[in-house]
Amino acid sequence: MEIGVAILYVVLGIILGAVGQGARAIIGVKKAADEAAAKCQTRIDEWFDMKRLEFTLIVGGIAGCLAAILLIETPIDKELLLGLVAAGYAGTDFIEGLMSNYTPPAESVCADKTEKKAETEEKPQ
Repeated sequence: MEIGVAILYVVLGIILGAVGQGARAIIGVKKAADEAAAKCQTRIDEWFDMKRLEFTLIVGGIAGCLAAILLIETPIDKELLLGLVAAGYAGTDFIEGLMSNYTPPAESVCADKTEKKAETEEKPQ
């Protein structure tokens, strides 16, 4: 296997994985827009988080990359391309599920820091 071929598969995986996640994100944005409209939230910054979208696209690209590495030397055809898109779509759920099971929620980490900061501020000097 030549390095150029491996790079081609990895780049295809990253791009198509992000495309798959992008399709999934479109559905999520539509749902969030509908929920925001029901709550009379008219400003997009009240309900849309661009950093979260960027993060999920990156995760989709990673999922597509991992799938592409497993499929190196598979002939590049419609099935492979759609498979990489599907890997980005479904792989993101898998990776986010692992992250939520094995890492503490961000709220608990922030709450701990807030409590420690409050404790140090309360101590007389």
